[in-house]
Amino acid sequence: MSVIALDFETSGLNPYHDDIIEIGAKVMGEDKIFECLVKPKSGKRLDHYITELTGICPMLLFREGSLWSNAYSKFYNWLITQLKIGETNVIVSHNGEGFDFIFLKRLLKEMREEMKQDTLALEDYDIIYIDTLLLSKRLLCNVNRHNQPYLCSRFNIPTPNAHRALGDVLSLEKMYEKIIQLLSKYHPIDPQSIWDYIHLDI
Repeated sequence: MSVIALDFETSGLNPYHDDIIEIGAKVMGEDKIFECLVKPKSGKRLDHYITELTGICPMLLFREGSLWSNAYSKFYNWLITQLKIGETNVIVSHNGEGFDFIFLKRLLKEMREEMKQDTLALEDYDIIYIDTLLLSKRLLCNVNRHNQPYLCSRFNIPTPNAHRALGDVLSLEKMYEKIIQLLSKYHPIDPQSIWDYIHLDI
């Protein structure tokens, strides 16, 4: 089983209209990492708020960012080499269902439609998507805040590169381990059971 932590930094907070400006991913428990700055696909200038939050400025993207088509292709090729055919794979993100997983699906759709690249949909793999924001809300019912910086502080996890994709991925990996340790005390922690627990209808 492959468990991959994923984070996107983006040009804004709308997952349906804004651009990916940085991709970070890591296979949990292994040294397999992907990191890439991305020139905005739309060509729109970054909002000042995003630069203040992430430290990513237009000049940094101009100098070090990859064209979106190259970045998407590299990330896709990295991702499918980590996914295991015939096994359950897990992609973990904080606020994934409301944000990162939407960007991921857009990325693959744009590759197929605009780059004319015959990519496999992630639906062709056995993947369970786990949103640690929803998991935290379900498990830590006595906690008022569930954003990643607060949870990392609660679990004493250092966040030296917060709001950069790989920095958030590295702290997400440790945060996920802590949450799963708590969950394991009274609930099965195989991926399907975790997903069912998050989406339990009560």
